[in-house]
Amino acid sequence: MQSRLLIIPGLLVSTMLHAAELTVMTTDQQGAPLSQAVVTLNNPALAAQPRSGKAEVDQVNTQFVPHVLVVPVDSSVSFPNSDNTRHQVYSFSAVKRFSTNLFSGREAEPVQFPQPGLVPIGCNIHDRMHAYIYVTNAPRYAVTDEQGVARFSDLPAGDYRVEALHPWQLEEGSTQHSLVITATDADMQTNLSLGRIGPDPRAARTQKLNPLIRSNPFAR
Repeated sequence: MQSRLLIIPGLLVSTMLHAAELTVMTTDQQGAPLSQAVVTLNNPALAAQPRSGKAEVDQVNTQFVPHVLVVPVDSSVSFPNSDNTRHQVYSFSAVKRFSTNLFSGREAEPVQFPQPGLVPIGCNIHDRMHAYIYVTNAPRYAVTDEQGVARFSDLPAGDYRVEALHPWQLEEGSTQHSLVITATDADMQTNLSLGRIGPDPRAARTQKLNPLIRSNPFAR
């Protein structure tokens, strides 16, 4: 028996046209591209983004890798230690307060994040170690690359809310933008300015002299 391929023109066109791509560019107050910004995309009809394996924040050369991680609500994040020194990961965030035991050359117990929001994390031993975990209910999310760009693909037609924030920004809250993707849109782009951005907390601190104690350096 010879099989036949049934083609429904309307269905084919609809499927092809409802797969738009969106490029989001994030910048600071001066218009410079912002890497490490979190961008989320919301639409009631949008399917949730598949989870990409195990979520973890490693410790390499006394820094957290990655610096910014985005995870869905109720995710568990592991904290392996690739350094030969000990670390103690902690956060005082209202979203998730936790502290791991001192450990070296192994992985601390995973930490679950049941509430949405931004969770700054640090190391109780190394002050320059900083990272951020953003916990979200949004079905799609991304962290911008070195050019300040986040890309989303296979987007159906509909009304979207785009939100972006940067962990170093000086103003509270996210920057939001609404857009509409129609059945004829294929490639779209939107730019979001996140305002004033503070210094990189991982940067080395300059040594100053205490004017009250001669030759006594201290870190500001």
